[in-house]
Amino acid sequence: MELTFLKFLISGGIGLALGIVWLSFFLLEDDEHPEPKSLLFATFVLGLASAWVAIACEQIFAVHSPAWGIANYSRLSLVVNSFIEESIKFGVIWIFIRKSRFFDEPIDRMIYMITASLGFATMENLLFFLSVAMNMNELVNLALLRFIGATLMHAIASGFLGYFWSRKKIVWGVAGAILIHAGFNEMILKSGPALMPTIFLIVLSFLLFGYFDKLRETI
Repeated sequence: MELTFLKFLISGGIGLALGIVWLSFFLLEDDEHPEPKSLLFATFVLGLASAWVAIACEQIFAVHSPAWGIANYSRLSLVVNSFIEESIKFGVIWIFIRKSRFFDEPIDRMIYMITASLGFATMENLLFFLSVAMNMNELVNLALLRFIGATLMHAIASGFLGYFWSRKKIVWGVAGAILIHAGFNEMILKSGPALMPTIFLIVLSFLLFGYFDKLRETI
């Protein structure tokens, strides 16, 4: 029992750490006019909660998709699930954060979208690590893959959405986030979680930091 509880604590701690490390890194992009920690915390928690909404919607889709002729893990199913997750992450910011008096600079759209997305990814990590039976070596290896994989992907996809939102091109932003998300998942299915998806995210990361630079010029 003690060993099981210890694994529970370690799995939960690692799952939480993956999101917080990336969040700390991305917040460095907003060092000139940092956002209130209380609002960032609230956004992160909203992201955590929004994952449950996405899970419920994805389960409903999974139940009905065979009747609609959509196979599991088909390209269309990946796009639909990506749409569900990206639109819910966007909805969190649109509904709860957008009207805050601190949401006042173009770069804020990127910062808050990324914060919510990392809360979302953290809940995914927590549920995944706690639901899969594995030893500590397997847990560490999987955590590394998710750190440079799914967790970073969520931040990048939402960061792109935030950038295009700041340019008043929300539809383009949502579409781009969906394509990044679905494309990443398809690469995982076809080539595994290591080389191609990692290269894909590295290239997108350079583009994302370029977008941060563009928006900082407007401050």
